[in-house]
Amino acid sequence: MVKIFDINDFDERKQFEIKLQIALLNNTLKIRENSKNPEKYDEYIGERKDKIRSIINTTARFTIMDREKVIYDPEVIKFA
Repeated sequence: MVKIFDINDFDERKQFEIKLQIALLNNTLKIRENSKNPEKYDEYIGERKDKIRSIINTTARFTIMDREKVIYDPEVIKFA
């Protein structure tokens, strides 16, 4: 079972922290796509995923939504 979190249910500080980590992750994924050595980004990507998990404080599978829009789904990022 996947837990669904709505970003709007968190306080402003947590919303900022979550969105920041998602932005850092997405930027790294774009850089990784064009890199000659993409594996060098895997550890950093894993750290961002772990940080998001720790901010929302869950060990369950989860997805983060912004109302009806999925803004983060760790299952989509399989390699890290």
